[in-house]
Amino acid sequence: MDESIRILVVDDEDSVRKRCVQLLARHGYTVVGVADSVAALEMVQSNSCDIMLVDIRMPGMDGMELLERVKADNPAVEAIMMTGYAAVETAVKAMKCGAYDYLTKPFDTEELLHVVQNVAEKKSLQKEVALLRGRLKNHEEMGMLIGNSPAMNILSRFIQKVAPVDCTVLLNGESGTGKELVARYIHANSPRSQYPFVVADCAALSGTLLESELFGHARGAFTGAYADRKGYFEMASRGTIFLDEIGELPLDLQGKLLRSVEEHVITKVGSSDPIKVDVRILAATNRNLEELVAKRGFRSDLFYRINVVSLKTPPLRNRREDIPSLCKYFLNRYSAKLGISNVPRFSQNALNVLAAYDWPGNVRELENAVQRALVLAENDQLSLRDLLPAKAFGMINSVPALELGKDDFQTMRSRVVRDFTKTYLESHLKLAEGNVTRLAEALKMRRTSLQRLLKQSGLNPAEFRGKVPPK
Repeated sequence: MDESIRILVVDDEDSVRKRCVQLLARHGYTVVGVADSVAALEMVQSNSCDIMLVDIRMPGMDGMELLERVKADNPAVEAIMMTGYAAVETAVKAMKCGAYDYLTKPFDTEELLHVVQNVAEKKSLQKEVALLRGRLKNHEEMGMLIGNSPAMNILSRFIQKVAPVDCTVLLNGESGTGKELVARYIHANSPRSQYPFVVADCAALSGTLLESELFGHARGAFTGAYADRKGYFEMASRGTIFLDEIGELPLDLQGKLLRSVEEHVITKVGSSDPIKVDVRILAATNRNLEELVAKRGFRSDLFYRINVVSLKTPPLRNRREDIPSLCKYFLNRYSAKLGISNVPRFSQNALNVLAAYDWPGNVRELENAVQRALVLAENDQLSLRDLLPAKAFGMINSVPALELGKDDFQTMRSRVVRDFTKTYLESHLKLAEGNVTRLAEALKMRRTSLQRLLKQSGLNPAEFRGKVPPK
């Protein structure tokens, strides 16, 4: 039986409640019993159950009122109602209020198990559908990883190597380069892919709230904590937690996170009981953590723990050859999403200009630019005026103007080719961290040919080993 299906038994009669809990637990379900509707409501509000088994007649808030309140706030929770006073009117009312089924006491074990199994199968199918939809959404959002540039070939090989290995990964890169999407790719191609991928934005919340979000809190930990609540680590059970912008994490929380990374243990806010967690940790930052460590803004022991394997996600200016493919991908995606049938196109000149722009906001800026231009398009071509900000036209990279008559065509051509070759190889040596074999594979060149070019360009691969490309 699926142990992820959580059942809550609500009955003020101890013998019935305990009997149901023991029976369902023996058949592999995760079961908790409570004696009144108030306690049940608190558990449901903390997302602690999928199925409720509820007695209708209880002191205080009866089962019917509990059903109505739960369905109002948590319609996904399924309810099986129980009563020792069978009446057609009561059964009809329960079903109208959203109950899945209705049992009359005393019921035999086979009857109870049959009804619960039917509901559990329904919930399992719903979870599977939600998981598949999540994977489809992830696939649709993978535009930032489109491209066949050497930088993307290096990135793809990195993902293929680290995804199957259950190690911690640190992703470095500028904002908008797709660090979260790389993390999703790693998760999707890992043995944990069938379990949750949970994103924790370390820059979005203050220290107190972030601790509660990461580790959860116990009932009564602070004002408004009416029930135990799971944090991101527990939500990611058996899956992956992605700690985005980990460089923004306050120092006091870094110590608590270190324990979770080292021992796979968390402690809820307001509790002293440790909880074992089974998660893979992926982290990302757009800051230089080594500099932060030197300035005592980031714990060195935590840095070394999360920096088991690291990768720099390339900025868009280092993969300009991917820009036309990305433009067309975003054009098709948003045309379909916005219901635009007469899809405008990019002129070749527009694609050339877009490829020459540095895109300081990287792929995220390009995506927004294409979407904006598509909405504002007035004819069958997208306007450069809508695609680029006004300041961009003074920033576009191009071959510098040459003094007429200073050099002949062949001499100038050789100089431009030589300068381009050196700049191109230098930028990709940084991405490959001086690994000539890896770079040769990414560039689809023979290793000997690449070594000859490097020598002609005056580049020594050893000088790039272990270096992180500058931002």
